[in-house]
This record gives sequence, structure tokens and C-alpha cells, in this order.
Amino acid sequence: MDTAEILSKISLFSLMKKRDLRRISKLTQHHRYQEGDVIVKEGARDGRLFVIVSGEVAVIKGLGQSSETFLRQLRSGTYFGEMALIDDYVRTASVVARIDTEVLSLDQWNFRDEIKKYPSVAIELLQTLSRRIRAIENVDG
Repeated sequence: MDTAEILSKISLFSLMKKRDLRRISKLTQHHRYQEGDVIVKEGARDGRLFVIVSGEVAVIKGLGQSSETFLRQLRSGTYFGEMALIDDYVRTASVVARIDTEVLSLDQWNFRDEIKKYPSVAIELLQTLSRRIRAIENVDG
């Protein structure tokens, strides 16, 4: 499966037109992590979105500390770090590979350059993020 096809199956990119998916797919990088590898470190400035192609990860607050808290598990077909495309805040949790895991990453600077050239990409992504935030607000209500 090519990168654009992988992205098309991810909810964050599901509203994007094929031409926009092809543009975005050219900006991604493939990474492989082994079980136990830290993909994202809490407190770090890491402006990347990650899409899990295969494997699974754990999202953990306070990794390695006595207050370590497991927040959730994510599997292939999901993503994390989407807010890094928009803001410059530090990571609020660590993400660790639970098994051998393959991800795609999209760097915020490459993404921002792309949306300057093709604003429709930003609109499509923001619509999806807006729906996700609304769903969270309805649950937390």
C-alpha cells in the first residue's frame, strides 16, 4: 500500500482530496521502532504528527517516574501528535512502542509550507480536527 493510500484510511485525512493526500504523502517519513523505544518524550518540543502503520504504542504521563500513568493504547490505523501541526507547545505525554511499530511522521514545518501553497489542505484538516474536538466536548460535557 502506498503512503497516500495509508493516509486516506486515517480519520484525520479522510476528507482530503486525492491530490492533497498525494502532496501530504510526499512530506512524510517512515520510521520503525522496536518494543520499548520512546517515540515521543513528554516535555520535548517535537513538531511532528505520527500515523501508526503497524504495531501499537502506549501513551504515558510521567514515564519512568513514581507517578507514571498509563493514559491509553493506540494501534495501527490511528494517529497521535496532531496538535503539533498547529501549535508549538511541548509534548504532554510520552509515547512508547509496545511492540515493534512502524509509523509515518509529518513535520509541522513541511506541513505549514504546504498549506501556504495549498490552503485547501488546511481547511480539510481543520474540519476533521473540529469534529474531533466537538466529540470530546460532548463526552466530557
